[in-house]
Amino acid sequence: MSIKIRMRGKSKGGVAEIKALIKHPMESGVRMNKKTGKPFPPKYIDMVEVLVNGNKAVDAQWSGAVSANPYMAVKVTAEKGDKVTVNLTDNTGEKGAQTIAVK
Repeated sequence: MSIKIRMRGKSKGGVAEIKALIKHPMESGVRMNKKTGKPFPPKYIDMVEVLVNGNKAVDAQWSGAVSANPYMAVKVTAEKGDKVTVNLTDNTGEKGAQTIAVK
């Protein structure tokens, strides 16, 4: 199962705002299961990469402190028609990617 991402991006004056809604549980591993009394296993996005036309624009490291189903917005240098890709990897190795053309 891959990480699902919904994205949009709009450029104004050579700067594009990229917005992404990510479907992921972002479980820190600290919260306890009330039925079993054991902690839920950690599962969180730890690597975020934003590429503009194949060139890295943003490289971030997240942790279990980020909320479930996170929303991300970044500004990058991009013109209308440029391809923006968001790549995600979580601590279990699960990956997700989405590419859009900036409007």
